Amino acid sequence: MSSPAGSPTIAENIRALSRAQKSKAGAPLYSRIINRPAGRVLAAIAHRLGATPDQVTVLSALCTYSGIALIALWRPTVVSAVATALLLMFGYALDAADGQLARLRNGGSKAGEWLDHVADVIKLSTIHGAIAISLFRFAELPAPVLLIPLAFGAVQNIHFFSYILTYQLRYHGGTPLAKDESRPGVLKSVLSAPTDYGLMCFVLMTRFAPTVFLWVYGIMLLGYAGYVALALPKWYRDLRNDLQ
Repeated sequence: MSSPAGSPTIAENIRALSRAQKSKAGAPLYSRIINRPAGRVLAAIAHRLGATPDQVTVLSALCTYSGIALIALWRPTVVSAVATALLLMFGYALDAADGQLARLRNGGSKAGEWLDHVADVIKLSTIHGAIAISLFRFAELPAPVLLIPLAFGAVQNIHFFSYILTYQLRYHGGTPLAKDESRPGVLKSVLSAPTDYGLMCFVLMTRFAPTVFLWVYGIMLLGYAGYVALALPKWYRDLRNDLQ
C-alpha cells in the first residue's frame, strides 16, 4: 500500500479530521479522550499509505478477534491480561479509524458500513462468552458466577442493537458531526462510563485477580443495565416526538 503521489501529509490529514468529527455529545470518556484521537492518527497514517476503510476494518477485526480468543485460551497472568487488553484497545482504535478514513476519502460506502457493523456485532456477541470460558477454565469460582458475563453480553447487545436502530431511524444511517457541547453533554459522558468498551478493556487487565475483576466487572454490569433501562424509553420518546 504505497502512498499516492501528492497525497496529503499525516499532519494535514489529522487537521482535516479534526474539523469533521462526529458529535462528542454523550460519548463515553474513553472514546472522547483516547479512542477517537488515536483513531484520527491511525486514519491519517492509513490514508497516507493508501489503505481503504475496509482494509482498516478487517485489520481491526483481526486484532479484536485475536484478543477475544486469547481471553478464552490464555491463562490470565499479569502479562497475558495486560497484553490481551492492549490488543483489544488497538483493535478498538482501528475501529474508530475506518470511519474517519472514509471521511478523508470523501465518504464511505453502504458495504463498508455493513462490514463495520457486522465486525462490531461479532465482537459484542463473543467477548463476554470468552470471559465466561476463561472464568470456567482458570478461576476456582462458584458456577453461578458465570451468569455475570452472560448477563453482560445480553445487556450490551440490547444496547448496541437499539442504539444503532435509533440512529438509523433518526439520522437515516448517518451520525451528526461535531457541535458545541453544554455541560450536560459532558455529564452524560461521565454517566455513560459503564457502557464504555474502552473502559472495559482496562478492567480486563485485572483478570489475573479474578475476585477483583469480578467486583469491578459486576459493578460495570449494574451501571450498564441501569443506563440501558433509562435510555430505551428516552429513545422511544425521541422517535415519537420526531413524528410530530
